[in-house]
Amino acid sequence: MRVLDYFQPTTVDEALRCLSTSPDTTKVLAGGTDLVIQLRERIVEPEYILDLGSIKELQEVAETDGHLVIGSMTTFAAIEKDPLVLKYAPMLAQAAASVGSPQIRNTGTIGGNLANAAPAADSVPALLALEAKAVLTGTHGEREAAVSELLAGVNKTHIASDEILSRLVIPIPVTPSYGTFVKLGRRKALAIARLNLGLTMTLNNDGAISKATLALGAVGTAAYRVGQVEELLAGKHPSPELFAAAKQIIGQVVAEKLGSRPTASYKQTIAGAALGRAFAAIGAGCGRW
Repeated sequence: MRVLDYFQPTTVDEALRCLSTSPDTTKVLAGGTDLVIQLRERIVEPEYILDLGSIKELQEVAETDGHLVIGSMTTFAAIEKDPLVLKYAPMLAQAAASVGSPQIRNTGTIGGNLANAAPAADSVPALLALEAKAVLTGTHGEREAAVSELLAGVNKTHIASDEILSRLVIPIPVTPSYGTFVKLGRRKALAIARLNLGLTMTLNNDGAISKATLALGAVGTAAYRVGQVEELLAGKHPSPELFAAAKQIIGQVVAEKLGSRPTASYKQTIAGAALGRAFAAIGAGCGRW
């Protein structure tokens, strides 16, 4: 199969009109760092390519009604340095900075990273831990879905073929919250994550953890929240004993998730190490422990 046509609209409405022509045989190009490779290797063979790169409204970052709103076509390079992201979601800036090479960060987009749904995608654990929601736009209108609800497996999402992922919406905490992103790979530069992790902790005035969110990537077919650790941490004061128990639990979760896979033992060990790094980073950031 060969590509019959290529569209490069300048507005979302124009993009939706293009997409509605043949949604099941159209691939959306959002940066192209994954799709171009898939096209070359004939993993996908669409009839039409819809390039969103010229739609300026999908490249905006704004603060609106207590939320950080990030356009789906915002590049990782832009997210890494954006003042609003650094102010309200620095963990996401950390995750963006860890993606590939400078060339990939200049081209790759947060929407493309989520829509491609690679298990090791760096932005996804950060988005999960930040409790982000995705806004999906189609000819029928818009719908909002939690990022956790979109992930369906390796390179699979619940984004309909006639929808465009237009923006991501992250709630801005009203009480002091601290977060960090940890990525472990085979080497320091240009590595695909062997494991990545996003952690947030909200603290009460007395120093107790009122809420924690924890997400893991590259451990299973899709990134996911680790509710068992979140429940353990909630309501307790940080302590070495608490953190040791959390590391043990995350190891058990990873072991159960991977079962008899050859990497299970290794990832069980590094999951605890990554969580330990996250606790240390947050402790240093808030100056509480």
